[in-house]
Formats: sequence, C-alpha cells, structure tokens
Amino acid sequence: MKNWADGTSDSPHVADQMALLKNVEIDSFSGAARGGKKPETAFHTAYSSTFTAVAATDVCTSTATVPNTSTCVQLTTTTTLPAGLSLATNYFIIKVSSTTFKLATTIALAEAGTGVDITGTGTGTHTVATVNPGTINHIVRDPRIDTKFAIDSNGVVWFMEETGSVVAEDIYLVLSTNTAKTSAAGNGLAVFRVSDGTATYLFAFRNALIDVINVYGDSNKQTPSWTYGWQTMNTTAGTARNHHAIVGQDNIIYYTDDRYIGSISELTVMDPSQANGTTYQWTSQALDLPLGSIAYWLEQLGVNLLITVGNDSYIYPWDRSSDSYGLPIPIGEWGGNKMKNIGNVVYVLAGTKGNIYWTQGTYCRLFKALPTYLTRNATTVSATNVTWGGVAAAGGNLLVGVGAASGQSGVYMITPEGKATIDNYPSTGQANVTALYADNDLYDMGYASGADNNNYSARYTNYECIVQSELFRIGDKTTKATLSTVEVLIATALAGSVRVGYRENTTGSFTTLATFTTATTAISYETDIGLTNLENIQIQVEYGYGIDLLEINLYE
Repeated sequence: MKNWADGTSDSPHVADQMALLKNVEIDSFSGAARGGKKPETAFHTAYSSTFTAVAATDVCTSTATVPNTSTCVQLTTTTTLPAGLSLATNYFIIKVSSTTFKLATTIALAEAGTGVDITGTGTGTHTVATVNPGTINHIVRDPRIDTKFAIDSNGVVWFMEETGSVVAEDIYLVLSTNTAKTSAAGNGLAVFRVSDGTATYLFAFRNALIDVINVYGDSNKQTPSWTYGWQTMNTTAGTARNHHAIVGQDNIIYYTDDRYIGSISELTVMDPSQANGTTYQWTSQALDLPLGSIAYWLEQLGVNLLITVGNDSYIYPWDRSSDSYGLPIPIGEWGGNKMKNIGNVVYVLAGTKGNIYWTQGTYCRLFKALPTYLTRNATTVSATNVTWGGVAAAGGNLLVGVGAASGQSGVYMITPEGKATIDNYPSTGQANVTALYADNDLYDMGYASGADNNNYSARYTNYECIVQSELFRIGDKTTKATLSTVEVLIATALAGSVRVGYRENTTGSFTTLATFTTATTAISYETDIGLTNLENIQIQVEYGYGIDLLEINLYE
C-alpha cells in the first residue's frame, strides 16, 4: 500500500484507497505520508488547593504546586476568608515559590509583584482554585499586535500574546474582570481597529448583550476596563443563540442575532462610550430574515454577505445595503451551519450526517461527505453522525472541527480536490474542535475546557501517527492466502519507530505484526510474519513525527 496522496476514502472496502490517515501530512513529501505536528495546550493546568495566609507578609502557602504568575484564581472558604480577600472575585497569582504565592487584583499588578494587603488569617479552611475555561466557542486575532482572543461558553474572554510584555506568553489569560455574568453563553467576538489607529475595540457577544473593551496596548489588557451590557440584542437572555461576528471588507462589524443581522459601523473615530449615532452607528436589525429563522453564520463572497440559518435549508445572500436579502440559495439539506471562503469558493457545513457543500453564490453542490465509517462506526441507527465544530483555512485546504458520534473526532483537513485526512485532535484526547483560527498551516484550536497551539515545537512521537489501508480481499473460503514477509519503506533515513499491525475485518482489534526501530542509515526494513489462512486483511501502520512513510509491502 502506498497511495497516501489519495487521502481517506469514503469506504474501507474500496480498492486502492486508504481507510484512515490520522495525524499525517500527505502534501509535505511527494508520495509519502509524513508524521504530523502535535498540538500543545494553550491554557494553564487546572489547580485547586487549600491554603493559609500570613497577614504580616501577605504570603499564602498552598498544599499543591502553585501555577505561574498571572494565572487567574478565585477563593472559597468554609467560614471566613483572610481579611482583605473576597469571594467570587478574580485574583491573579504572584508565584513566590513552588508552594507559596501572593494575590493581585490585576495582571499588571501581578507582573509588578504588588499583592493584596492581607490583614488577617480568617477562620475555617480556605481554598484557591484556577478559573478554568468552558468550551471555547470562538478565537479571533488582532493582527496589529499578534494577540489572540477567545470566548468560552461561560462568557469569559481570554487573551494570548505571542509578543509583548505579558509574563505567560503563549498561554491564554483571563481578560474578563468578573466571571459571574448572566446571559453568558459566549457566542461571538470581533476585533475593530479605529480609523486613526489610537484604539482597538474587542466586542464580545453573549446571549442577549454586547460587551466592549479597548484592547490597544498591554495596559488595557492587563488592567481591563470593560463596558458590560454596552448594547442589548434581540435574542432573549438564556437562549444561547449563536452570534457569529465578522469585520466585513467594508470595515463594518456584522453579527447574527436571532432572525436579524446587526451591524456596528464607524462614523468618525469610533468611541463606544459615546451615544449611538455620534462616532458609530449600531443597528440592531440591519437585515430581517424570514419569520422563525435563526441566523447562524456569516461569510463574505464578493459584495455579498452570505448567511446560514440553523433551522432551514437555505443560504441568504445580502448585498449589505438593500432592505432585503437576495434570492435564497438551496443547500439541499436541513440545518445550515458554518461557512468558509477559500479562493472565492464558499464551503458550507450542513446537517448532521457530515456533508460539506460548496457555492459560488448562485447554487450549492455537494463537495465532500465525511466517511460514515469514521464518524459513526456504531451499528445502531442515528440521525446524527457529526456535530460540527470550528472552520478555517490553512494552505488553501479546508479545516473542519468534527465531533463524531462514535468515531474519529478532531480536525479534518480536506484539500480542494476532496482528499481528506484527520489532521489533529486536542492534546487532551479525541474530541470535537469547537473553534479554529488559522493564519497558515499552524493553527489554534479550541474545545471543551481548553485550547491548543499547533506549532513546530511539539511532535507526535512513537505511534501517534496512524494510517490504515483498505480491507484487501486476498483469498476465499476454499483458497486461503499466506503472507510470509512485511517490508516498510521510508523516504528519508531517520531515527524513530514504526509498528505494523493487521486485522481480518474492519471491526476487530489490530494485532501487531512487526515493530521496527528505524535509523539514520537505512530506509528499508523487513521481517518474517508467517500469516496463514487469510481471506481478508487490513494493515495499520503507526509511527511518529518526521518519518516519511513510502510503502508497506506484504509478500507471500
């Protein structure tokens, strides 16, 4: 088997096709399947510990290893907290030693080492615990300063700086000043830089409210000043509706809101603290969709804004200026979901079966059906094979987050030709990737309780990269097959490990045939296997980053 470049087929029973390509790259080395890059967590490790406080020094002593400076925590107690500290309040760790810390009220104060003045030890048992993320719903980036923002299902906004003075660079830190917000499902973000470059505003969309903050400069992020409930949307509080937001090519923010599209535009130099109609124009119903519709996602195509609706089977094009939308585009499947424009072809996720469509603005066609045997390998009948996650583009390829009902969850990468691989999954294990942000082949992915960076510093090791062949028919009831030797060919001599397994059907477990330790001095490895009485065989190869797998050959 050697046809890696064809990607994953629609069936493991199709001749000359691959059943699974996971954590591998099929376009990095011609003719080979290269072990891929491994994501790393972009959040702190969850931490909870009892602690005691010394009023004279403001130092607290933990019973567990203290997280890094600037990590956000909250406090609880069985009786009374030490004087100077409060419940339901965000504090930021100042790490003094592995088991001691002080507490600051902002990231800026934490970085400066300025702790809260503790004036008493309190009574009872006190606990300190990190503020941990819910499900990450959206990730956006401020390209001017290379800062990424994420919003989770608790309505908490986080930020990560790849440059700047924040201590915990490349780790998401809490930007919200308070985590006890209502109407807080956290369903949209938009970054807007004002016309004179003096401010950059982050708009956060909760269930029914829009919050805003100036995130220009480190100080505004380290000592945040939010305007919570800046505007009230049409959506009823508590409904957890999607509020996908984008900054259009016309420099106007558009967002979904129940059956409406809202907009925020700059009139002069935007200042959200002023009244609507002075420096900005906020329109809560810039476009009405049909009664009963629930707008879900926005994407641009030429002058039009395309809108999917979660509870019908149409895409609604809007030229952004007319009173109504244009002729709806039938998707062919109920439940429009997320979209992504790649080279003026808009890919549309729809329904629950794993079907991806494409449109150029007038009609919609099926582009790719994710293989059912990968997304739902159970024998029971179900209406849902996949729950769609995030969507992005990397190197001209479509990235799609997939929560499989009973199969392979993670990020599927699909080329314009429809070749599919499972490119990655969260560092915590296979799960739906609910948010994706990609500038290039290195992307960020959010999921339930965390997010990962995909970068060149982490590697899949040993047996984390997997390819599976088709199920070969090599014998029958009367004429059984015998295989005596397995050979592995790699493109470049490299130190590592390759493990080859087999099974005789597509539901059983793989049995190891051979394990090879590769070296910098050879590209071909073989060994005797002695398999007999075979009618069918499927091969699985497991290996690590950097190995370019060329061929697996089985000989009689």
